[in-house]
Amino acid sequence: MAPPQSRTTTSHPYFLHVNGRRLFALEIRPEGVPVRGHVLYLPPYAEEMNRCRCHVVATARLMAQTGLRCLLLDHYGTGESDGDSTEADWEFWRSDALAAAAHLCQDAPALPLTLWGLRTGALLAADVACSETLQVDRLLLWQAVPDGKNFLNQYLRLRIASQMVHGTERETTAGIMERLDAGETIEVAGYPLAKRLADGLRSKRLADMGGARARRVDWVEVVAQEGQSLPLGSQRAAQAIGAGKDLSVTMAVAPQVWQLAGEHHATDLVNKTAELMGAAS
Repeated sequence: MAPPQSRTTTSHPYFLHVNGRRLFALEIRPEGVPVRGHVLYLPPYAEEMNRCRCHVVATARLMAQTGLRCLLLDHYGTGESDGDSTEADWEFWRSDALAAAAHLCQDAPALPLTLWGLRTGALLAADVACSETLQVDRLLLWQAVPDGKNFLNQYLRLRIASQMVHGTERETTAGIMERLDAGETIEVAGYPLAKRLADGLRSKRLADMGGARARRVDWVEVVAQEGQSLPLGSQRAAQAIGAGKDLSVTMAVAPQVWQLAGEHHATDLVNKTAELMGAAS
C-alpha cells in the first residue's frame, strides 16, 4: 500500500470580530511550504456569492499550495456572518475588509497582500485599495463589475422579470429606485435590498478608482470561447484601474458560474488564476 500523501493545505473556519461585527471567515493556509504572501477574498452580492463558493475555495487551495495564505470573507449581513440582509452596507463592508486585511497580515506584515474580488467584490476590492491605511501589492479581479449603478439596474430587472413570469403588476427600475430612496426595503430574487447598500453600489465606478494603491492589477474575464476580447466597458475600466500599474488581462473559457445553479466546472478559470498567482513567486 502506498503511503498517504502529505497535506499541503489546511482549512480553518472561524468568526472574525471586527468593528463590533462578527464575520464568518474561512482561512486556507499552506502546509509544508513557507508563507510567501496573503490573499483576502471579497465575494459578490446575493446569490452570486453562493454559486461561486466551490470555485473560489478550489482556487484558494491551489494558491495555498504555492505558499499563499488565503482568507475568504462573508460580508456583514450575508452568508454565515452576523447581521440581517437589510443591514448590508457598502461602507461597513469596506471598513470590515480593511480590518480583515490587517488581521490577515498581522503576523507577517512585510509579506505582499493581494485583494481578490469577484463581480461586485472586485469593485469593493478596488475601493478598499484606495485607502491610504493599507499597503496592497496586487488586485486580482474576477469578472469585475465596472459600474455599480449599471449592476444595480440589471439586478433590479430580476424583480421585474419575476413579475412578468407570475403575471403580477410590473414595475420599472426607476420606480423601484424611488421606493428605495424613500427608505423602503425591496425584495429582489429572494434577497431584501435596503437603501444604504443601493446607495453604496450606485456611487461606485472602477473608472474613478485609478488611485488604487497596488503595484499590479490582474483582470480575469470569463468568456464563452477562445478568441473573445474584453467588452468595451471593461476595457475602459481595466485601463483606468491599471493606470500606472503592471496590468494583465487574462481570458478564461468557462461558464458564467455566478449566474448558474447546480454543479458547473470552471477549470480554466481556476487553473489560469492559480498560474497567475504562482508566477509571482
